[in-house]
Amino acid sequence: MSLQALSTEAAQSWFDAMPGAQRLPSLSPRFALADTARLPGLRCVHLGFEQAGRRWLQSLHTHSLAGSDSSLGGISPYGYGGPVCDSDEPDFLRAAWQAHSRWCREHRVLAEFCRFHPEAANQSRSCAEVRFNRQTVSVDLLGVEPMRPYNEQARRKIRRAEAQGAQVRWSREATDLLSFAPFYRQAMTSMQAAPSYLFGDAYFEAMAGVPEVQLCIVELQGQWASAGLYLQGVQVIEYHLGASTPAGHAAGTAYLLQHAAALLGRSLGLRSLYLGGGTGTEEDNPLLFYKKSFSKRLLPFYTGQAIHDPDAYWSLAAQFGFDREHPPARLLFD
Repeated sequence: MSLQALSTEAAQSWFDAMPGAQRLPSLSPRFALADTARLPGLRCVHLGFEQAGRRWLQSLHTHSLAGSDSSLGGISPYGYGGPVCDSDEPDFLRAAWQAHSRWCREHRVLAEFCRFHPEAANQSRSCAEVRFNRQTVSVDLLGVEPMRPYNEQARRKIRRAEAQGAQVRWSREATDLLSFAPFYRQAMTSMQAAPSYLFGDAYFEAMAGVPEVQLCIVELQGQWASAGLYLQGVQVIEYHLGASTPAGHAAGTAYLLQHAAALLGRSLGLRSLYLGGGTGTEEDNPLLFYKKSFSKRLLPFYTGQAIHDPDAYWSLAAQFGFDREHPPARLLFD
């Protein structure tokens, strides 16, 4: 048995051989590597455990922890993370986790925070402390009429956008992906989104190199009204980022955007369109309300946390006034 840090190429080869239900594109090693362009200081490591022909794989971002010159924290890429593997045998999963935790201690990764993927339900393949966070939305694409899962508001908005002559096109052109960057940032700025959502051009340049990335553009009179970045997998198409202009919102193009993604997924024989959840955990979150207009199928989203080196972690936490009885609100502190 062994755990090793794999190159992205080797890790992607392992990933491509995993069961299809776990091969969500946002869990792929090449997506995890590209996502490091989101913030300075992120480093991507792919950790693979192999035992008797069985494999366990996790891509992790590491970053420096404040108050230390050498200690690191581990966190999932933006969106989701956690292990994928080709065996659910309990002893194998425990051995993989023990090897993973040992590697983290040896490489000064004191603790990690993980966002497990609801479509993969991969929290069962981790030995981290798992907590329910919120509900997310998944649209069934198999065996149902295209708009049957939608509520009446979504159907009405789609018909409105189509009646106004909205046109849909899909693109992987680098010029379109780079044009999406300011389009997305403008929409986030107008919504007064947190600065962490204002991804720089480098992020979208990196996304352009990920084969699974697809950009859907909805135009009104030749102008972008809505656009969304999607990740196309072997069983699931995932909604990653999206934005609309005020005119697009008024015309209903934000709804036509998701309908176009559902139609694409259906044409490819995919089982679901994964839309994700809201911007917070409250049940009346506006973004969740929008996504629920496309489907009543809700999937639970779980997070996980693990302290790999308790002595070093709590020694560092003490510098900020925390201890085991009074821990920080977040596992990893900046």
